[in-house]
Amino acid sequence: MKIKSSVKYLITSFLLLIIMQLNAQKSQKYFQFVQLTDTQMGMISNNQNCDAENQLFMQAVNEVNKLKPDFVVITGDFVNNRTDSNQINSFLKIKSLIDKRIPVYLIPGNHDVGQKPNMETLNFYFKNYKTDKFSFTHKGYKFIGINSGLINSGIEEEKAQLEWLKKKLSGSKPTIIFTHHPFFITDINEKDRYENIPLVKRMEYMQLFKKNGVTKIFAGHYHNNSIAHFDEIEMITTSAVGKPLGKAKSGYRVVTVYKDSISHHYEELSN
Repeated sequence: MKIKSSVKYLITSFLLLIIMQLNAQKSQKYFQFVQLTDTQMGMISNNQNCDAENQLFMQAVNEVNKLKPDFVVITGDFVNNRTDSNQINSFLKIKSLIDKRIPVYLIPGNHDVGQKPNMETLNFYFKNYKTDKFSFTHKGYKFIGINSGLINSGIEEEKAQLEWLKKKLSGSKPTIIFTHHPFFITDINEKDRYENIPLVKRMEYMQLFKKNGVTKIFAGHYHNNSIAHFDEIEMITTSAVGKPLGKAKSGYRVVTVYKDSISHHYEELSN
């Protein structure tokens, strides 16, 4: 009987310890942010209209406004046809419905600046959107967003962005990167493919990130979810607000920052 009582006591104590740890983690929550990606207005109807994307994006915006995160990052492919004014206006109109107290940061995807950006496609992009990169600090963390379309483009803007990135990375704060293209999907050494950054450039950037304290990279482009690692860096690829191309339904990612850790999960929209 004494043995049974001891076992029961140990199990109860263990469960209480787990509950206490979970409650402690909750109490240490610093803040949350949301990643939206690949709204890609017009993709579902093959550029005939934006009806389906309007509904999905509006659902996501409503959820963001309920959650009230500290900020939102939209990681590219706002539209399907980068020059379609109806798609651009639809995206901008719904984006503007995000609570004005919530900062929104944008970086472009290949459908916004072209598969191989040049000055013509970049100039057109800047007529409709304010910036193609950003950097800011928030509650002890550094957040940097880049125009991944420039990587391997061979134009002067690629070199300029890399120099800008190196300057922004310097410092001691833990850093989180946002990009449209994932640097890799499942393995750092995977073959070059449409969904990732070519291996030579991939390793150059990943070594730069490793050297400068980057802990997580959030990307889109894949229209599906994937999580991979390179040493201590977590590569998180998030599925689309718009049309999904994998098992994950349309949705968005919620990231919760604690005092000593970061967690994230994918929220599906009701299609």
